[in-house]
Amino acid sequence: MIEKLNNLLTENEVMVRIGTTWYVLDELGEIDIDSFPIMVSDDDGEVHEFDMADIDEFDPVFKNLDMNNMGVA
Repeated sequence: MIEKLNNLLTENEVMVRIGTTWYVLDELGEIDIDSFPIMVSDDDGEVHEFDMADIDEFDPVFKNLDMNNMGVA
């Protein structure tokens, strides 16, 4: 499941706000019992690691969303 979501992230630019800074969500890590690591990059291309719980806001732009496989919330 994480692999499919990471493939979706490579095809679409999903922006996340952490604090006052917007980042591109690049990759989701493996969910652990007390963490869900994510990799994000800033405007300079520098990569940072945060936890999914650190995200304050999402701004997704999905280009190739397959509703048959992803579902609708």
